[in-house]
Amino acid sequence: MKLKKTAWALLLLMFAFSLGSCSNDDAYLPPNPDVVNELYRLYPNAQDVEWNQKGVYYVADCNSLGVELDVWIDANANWIQTETALYRENLPASVNTAFAQGDYGSWVIDEITQLTFPANPTLFVIEVEQGSQEVMLFYSEYGGLLHVKNVTNGDDTLWPDMNLE
Repeated sequence: MKLKKTAWALLLLMFAFSLGSCSNDDAYLPPNPDVVNELYRLYPNAQDVEWNQKGVYYVADCNSLGVELDVWIDANANWIQTETALYRENLPASVNTAFAQGDYGSWVIDEITQLTFPANPTLFVIEVEQGSQEVMLFYSEYGGLLHVKNVTNGDDTLWPDMNLE
């Protein structure tokens, strides 16, 4: 009987320890509170926010109204860009058609992202793979293919200052 109580106590102790180790008490927050305020100004319904830093930018990985977002904000609390995860059926018809009829139309789609900026036109990025090759295709909202970036062995981060020429 004593062994049974000891086993239960040990089990409860392990459970309590596992809960404590999963706590979010040490979650990262940008040092400037205005950065956090900017996120909620733009996306008041943002939930499950996790902050990280990419270069000089603060990136909030979050959900807003059921949509997965990565919101990029600089150290001065200026909104830089938002990455929105999309499904193929949510692409503009012009982008979907251009992709399907293009050189990469038979490749497997890995990920689709909409890039929204404060002052520049919206872009759509389709990341595709075939065998060991992986590329990112950058489309205008009208279906024009603007840039192809080979990310087979490289960085597939959608940096705001990426040169698309």
